[in-house]
Amino acid sequence: MTQLVTREQALLVAAKKLDISPSKYKQAIERFNSMKLHLEQGNYPGSFHIPEVYLQGSFKLGTEIRPFKNSKDADYDIDLVCRLGHLKQNTLPSNVKSQVGDRIKENGTYLRILDDEGKRCWTLNYAVEDGVGFHMDVLPSVTENSPLARQHSIAATNKDKDGNFTWTTSNPKGFAEWFYEKNGVAFDREKLIQKQQVFNNQRNLYNSVDDVPNIHVKTPLQRTIQLLKRHRDVRFSQSDIEDYKPISMVISVLAAQCYQNESSIFETLKNLVANFERHSNQLNNQFIYNQAYVGSLYSLITRTADGKWSILNPTNPGENFADRWHEDDHARAKAFFQWVGWLRDDLININQIIEHDLFTKSLVDVYKTSSLPVLNFQVAHKDSGNWPITINPRYSATIKGKYETNVYWKNFKSGQPLLKGKRLKFKLNTDVPPPFKIYWQVVNTGQEARDAGQMRGEISEHANNNSSDIFRTESTSYSGDHWVEGFVIKDDRCVAKTGEFVVSIRDTY
Repeated sequence: MTQLVTREQALLVAAKKLDISPSKYKQAIERFNSMKLHLEQGNYPGSFHIPEVYLQGSFKLGTEIRPFKNSKDADYDIDLVCRLGHLKQNTLPSNVKSQVGDRIKENGTYLRILDDEGKRCWTLNYAVEDGVGFHMDVLPSVTENSPLARQHSIAATNKDKDGNFTWTTSNPKGFAEWFYEKNGVAFDREKLIQKQQVFNNQRNLYNSVDDVPNIHVKTPLQRTIQLLKRHRDVRFSQSDIEDYKPISMVISVLAAQCYQNESSIFETLKNLVANFERHSNQLNNQFIYNQAYVGSLYSLITRTADGKWSILNPTNPGENFADRWHEDDHARAKAFFQWVGWLRDDLININQIIEHDLFTKSLVDVYKTSSLPVLNFQVAHKDSGNWPITINPRYSATIKGKYETNVYWKNFKSGQPLLKGKRLKFKLNTDVPPPFKIYWQVVNTGQEARDAGQMRGEISEHANNNSSDIFRTESTSYSGDHWVEGFVIKDDRCVAKTGEFVVSIRDTY
């Protein structure tokens, strides 16, 4: 049976499916703690104190998402900082990098899973277990002691393509504190209820509610960031602009700056997208930089007077997350605002009541990675019925789809991709007692249907309302995401409807 839910419920369910499970999180933290202890017990000539080792990134912020298998990054990332006790002016970044690497290699297990030296980090690739992979990035660093450095700033090692080492200032601990402050009111509002729920479901892992880690408490801000990151992965996966997709740090910074303690995911998303869209005017070729606009209209994303872009780290003003947006004819800026348009189409312009299974599968368990199945059912060419819609909760209506093969008719699910040239059959089932009338609506989208003048959208009465078997036949003619919906009319009112059954037609799989 098709389950219709509110858009907020659908967003929440989709976001929860992105969570790391409590057991996998426990495994990740055990691996972090083992590495932390190993690094703390090392010998680092010239260091004045035991290394400080701490988490950074999504595991620290509570915005981690289940890996997307079709992405280039198909593992959980455990990002940690290893801050040695050297004075920056008395050592070299190459020395710090090698000391941390040498210490990691002293453990035989770590040596076997250690990747080649990276630009900034040492990376360990853990074996895939239960279909889930982990990799751990260890960032060597020392304290940044320049006069302009913010509290908690570090000087991290950086190796360029020619093998030259430099220092890069960063502030992951300060950023986490800034993020927690933005998230604090909502976190305090949610933590007791959510921790109790996790404890009730995971009593084998925790002795009390207080033992439940904070990462399992998710505010609307954290849920929004999870959805944004997954939506980005789906939309850009295997596309020709995948290399220009927004980085997670940009998403986290901008989302936190926009957050106003909204109590729902949808309101958080809606306000965030509206904020992003306001900044898209800067893509215009005729845009002229005006200092007065920076503090008002374009405070989040700024196109500077020299044509470059700026998204500053609030806890490390010298760090610009958009420092490459001007490259390749502003390719990253264009990709970002293209993505913002997709966000509005896929997550904002959706019905208040939507099909739960379709929404979740399209965002989390994607059938086809090259395009997100349509979620915006509010299109201009869709007709409205001439009867009031007063859905009766006692009644239900569902659609089952089949397509014809060379041998038999085979079931297919809403949103599942199909090739062109297939005959389709839709069966409507309802428990509304007769007499009633059935109406169908078929809506096409996409350029092929538009070019052929076949966008459709009309509502038509079923030919034989007295039949016990209610079928409709169609064919897969035009590439795109289309849908079929059925309405049950009793006493001149719509008392049940099926919800949109999506037919995703593709030229190839």
